[in-house]
Amino acid sequence: MDQRRLALTIAISVLVMLLYQQLINRFFPHLEQPAPVTETPSAAPLAGEPPAKAPNDATAQVEPDAADAAPAAQTTEGRDVVVDTDLYRATFTTLGARLKSLELKRYSATVKADSPPLQLVLFPVATRLPLELGLRGQQERIDDSGIDYSVDQTAVEISADDSATLAFTGAMPGGATVQKRITVHGNDYLWTVDVDAGAVPPAYTEMALGWDEGIDPAGANAAEVVFDNILVLQQGKLQHLPFADLEAGKLLENDIAWAGFSGRYFLAALMPQAETTNALRVWARKQQQTVEAELLFPPGVFTAHTELYVGPKDIDRLEKVGHGLRKAVDLGWFSFIALPMLQALRFLHKFTGNYGVAIIILTVLLKLLFYPLTKKSFQSMSEMQKLQPEMQRLRERLKDKPDEMNREIMELYRRHKVNPLGGCLPMVLQIPVFVGLYNALLNAVELRHAPFIGWIHDLSAPDRLGTFQLPYVHHPGIPVLTLVMGGSMLLQQWMTPSAADPAQQRAMMIMPIVFTFMFMNFPAGLTLYWLVNNCLTIAQQYTMLRNKR
Repeated sequence: MDQRRLALTIAISVLVMLLYQQLINRFFPHLEQPAPVTETPSAAPLAGEPPAKAPNDATAQVEPDAADAAPAAQTTEGRDVVVDTDLYRATFTTLGARLKSLELKRYSATVKADSPPLQLVLFPVATRLPLELGLRGQQERIDDSGIDYSVDQTAVEISADDSATLAFTGAMPGGATVQKRITVHGNDYLWTVDVDAGAVPPAYTEMALGWDEGIDPAGANAAEVVFDNILVLQQGKLQHLPFADLEAGKLLENDIAWAGFSGRYFLAALMPQAETTNALRVWARKQQQTVEAELLFPPGVFTAHTELYVGPKDIDRLEKVGHGLRKAVDLGWFSFIALPMLQALRFLHKFTGNYGVAIIILTVLLKLLFYPLTKKSFQSMSEMQKLQPEMQRLRERLKDKPDEMNREIMELYRRHKVNPLGGCLPMVLQIPVFVGLYNALLNAVELRHAPFIGWIHDLSAPDRLGTFQLPYVHHPGIPVLTLVMGGSMLLQQWMTPSAADPAQQRAMMIMPIVFTFMFMNFPAGLTLYWLVNNCLTIAQQYTMLRNKR
């Protein structure tokens, strides 16, 4: 029996390690080792376009169309149109009336003091830039990437409460005229993009508006992966399209609320007007080191009003925008817990000015909230520990009669009024809170580059001290906070009353080691929460042990 229990405990430990690996792959894909990059960005047009008519399956693979047409020939480098606000600096180019650069002034690229602003137009390729307009037909496609638009102004400074509209006018091959009106605001990341294509030749039946991003040629070793998947809100449900799954292209149709590029903290989403969402389609494809996402408007529609949000995944801002954009922040199954946790952290930060201190205070408040459950759990485990000698005698006497042994043990529990689940149930009830807080800390843009103390300069990243590279640890440095957390968990495990036999107790002592390895690459904010929670539990156990004497 003891050997079977030991084997079961080890199996659970292995399962935890496997789940840990899945968590890393799910939430930290940039920590994986990159595949060798063998292709470089090309100025050639992307091969493969969706067919003029969508298949019945909204998520079906789309085979490349053999009759791809090249974009209009590039005749000029274009002129820059710069928009400067308190929030960002946007640079458009008259070549295609597209977005060439977008720097967020309130978000730095790294934690270094001299870091430049974060750039959201990543590794642009001249022929593939955001806000490209295309006209599609059965046999060919043209876009405006090579059209030099005229524009009414080339430099705009916008104060916080003001807005400005850039009016681009151009002509495409075949005689089609195009107008793009882009309205930007000084105090918001929400833009509007109005497009009107006139005198469109009969050969073209659809209009497309796209957002293109380059993929970091450094691969997964980049300091931060700003965008790693395309999100589409379809029929009220969020569709995740990782870049790696877009080699053959994806076509989605029917009830599209918005589509865009997403990462852990930032979003670039196109939101069409409600009248077109039912017949709207989304085409997404990865080609070499570029990924594109296009809104395909209904056949015959060549005038479109589209809203564009490009900025941080700030829940309040996304909620204000509407269109279900708030769903872009994935707080998991326990979002009803994660959201209040995040709001509480933000509230506490107003008074502390430090998110690390806010996490500590929130942990103390949660511990006080769960104190009755913790006390009940401790008392139940203490009672079980008292029964351990008698339970051991029953096991030895009835080891060949398992059914009778189980009945005798249950009778022993009943006689002493002990609930065998009393020690575990309170801990299980706390799991949703832990998972909710985990998702809040993992996805809160507020914690990005938020310092705590000493060597912890970023609560959203794993803590590291120095540059020494440990084996099996991503990123150089010693995870001091994580090691201290593991030590606290070991002490807590040693102090916890146990009704298990010695073999099981020794096996359970492996769990702190397992959890230490799990937390090696978790955000420092989550490790801080777990450390403070362990320390408070140790203090509670010490107090209750003293009161028993």
